[in-house]
Amino acid sequence: MPLECSIGIGDCFNADLQHAQVGAVDLMTLSASAHQVTRSARLAGKSDADYFMVSYQIHGQGHLRQGGKESTQCAGEFVLYDSTQPFEMAYATPFTKHILRIPRSVLNAHLSSPERLCGLTINAQSSPSILLGGMLRSLTEHTVEVGSHVLHPIANALIELVVGGLQSLPQAQHCTASRLQTFHLSRVKNYVLQHLGDPSLNVEKIAVDLKMSVSSLYRAFENEEQPLSQWIWSQRIQLCQRDLKSPALVGKNIGDIAFDWGFSNCTHFSRAFKRETGMTPKEFRHQHLATHSPQ
Repeated sequence: MPLECSIGIGDCFNADLQHAQVGAVDLMTLSASAHQVTRSARLAGKSDADYFMVSYQIHGQGHLRQGGKESTQCAGEFVLYDSTQPFEMAYATPFTKHILRIPRSVLNAHLSSPERLCGLTINAQSSPSILLGGMLRSLTEHTVEVGSHVLHPIANALIELVVGGLQSLPQAQHCTASRLQTFHLSRVKNYVLQHLGDPSLNVEKIAVDLKMSVSSLYRAFENEEQPLSQWIWSQRIQLCQRDLKSPALVGKNIGDIAFDWGFSNCTHFSRAFKRETGMTPKEFRHQHLATHSPQ
């Protein structure tokens, strides 16, 4: 996402950024000289980046300002921030940190209204911080080939640790939705995200497998922007968009990508995709992969 970066006059600047994709989550490790980055309202308004970011400090000290909150992160601490809102991050000395980039819809499936917890530091002594740090360190230090079927559970484990840390904050207790409804909503969304590739997935199947009534499922989603059935299709379309944009999957047939995420009819998929994005899958792939082509 676009940022404005500044360093001290006459200072040298060095940085190293490592990136890996873990399921729906992007994992980065950044080591850099002292500097400050700003995401202004102008930049946020012009960008289509829609993520929650988790900054986990390894060395050095970070300072975050967003939404009227100011916080400091020391080694072992982490903080959540929102890519759609202006923010400032500053580092007075060289530092290293891990960054998790989580699509908004994915974190929303695990936690109700995460934006209210942005800019609040999770202490290094909390169990979620300790466990998250160990897992991030293992993933970045021991690079191994893992099958795609393993990546989704790993991403879920990372997100659950982030959510555990956020829920330990006192501010997390002030939730407008009832705890029971939040529990059911999270449970349903987690189930759906793990079974999107199943073409038989529907409201009735979810109700049977989770031992809930259909009316309870609808009640769990009554305060959401989309009803359950529409949310399922939206998640499938988003994952198809991700795969169509991936240079690594450029040789994969569009129909096979659709079938991977639960679509059973290519014509139906193309119509749903165009209704959601304004483009056919073929047009969408061409537009996004063209930006990665050598000039």
